[in-house]
Amino acid sequence: MPESSYSSFSYSFKEVKPAKEDLDDFLQLHLVEEDHPALLFIENTLPELQQLANIRGSYRIMDVEVLNIADGILIVEGKTLHIGIQVAGYLKGSEQIAVFVATAGPELTDMADHFSADGELLEAYLIDAIGSLTVEKAMDNIQESLELSSKEEGLSCTNRYSPGYCNWPLVDQHTLFSLIPDQTSGVILTESALMLPRKSVSGVIGIGKKARHRDYGCATCNNQTCIYRKILSA
Repeated sequence: MPESSYSSFSYSFKEVKPAKEDLDDFLQLHLVEEDHPALLFIENTLPELQQLANIRGSYRIMDVEVLNIADGILIVEGKTLHIGIQVAGYLKGSEQIAVFVATAGPELTDMADHFSADGELLEAYLIDAIGSLTVEKAMDNIQESLELSSKEEGLSCTNRYSPGYCNWPLVDQHTLFSLIPDQTSGVILTESALMLPRKSVSGVIGIGKKARHRDYGCATCNNQTCIYRKILSA
């Protein structure tokens, strides 16, 4: 692969909408009665979301300058990411790093906020869950594209890792975003390192001949609100 390459993607909701099975698992809907309001809301709402088209993502590939597993440090383009020992270990064997950003767009966040403001908390929660699963599905597609192009070069990819998860401090978002300034997803950071729109993800994927895809180490992670923990434990 080139020393530094950039790729961007755009999806409609129809292309990356959560599968019914994913929603059932994530929300534990198999535990409720058939006429539960949550099931009825999802059934009626998903068709209304088909026209959403601001689901975007991008990644930039850069050479790894330093990957210090003992200190949990990754350096690319002279900038240091304090990814922690856990993530650094997962990136072992990576010669390059793909820094990514993706978003489900502002519409789902706006819908959730509208429901919440009206006191419709169940509806707000369900839209929030749909947004989370949608942006993860978009990233699944983006990661699959990266893995296919890497395979053509005889390279493998790691799993994807994000600030705020796997004991990687959220504040590193600022450094991460500085490495992909030309990203076209429209995601911005607040001073406290939160992404807007809220249904957005960012992070890194390792690439290399000796890079390996490993399952998430939820047993050793302290983040009880992680979406991956919820999906994997469903």
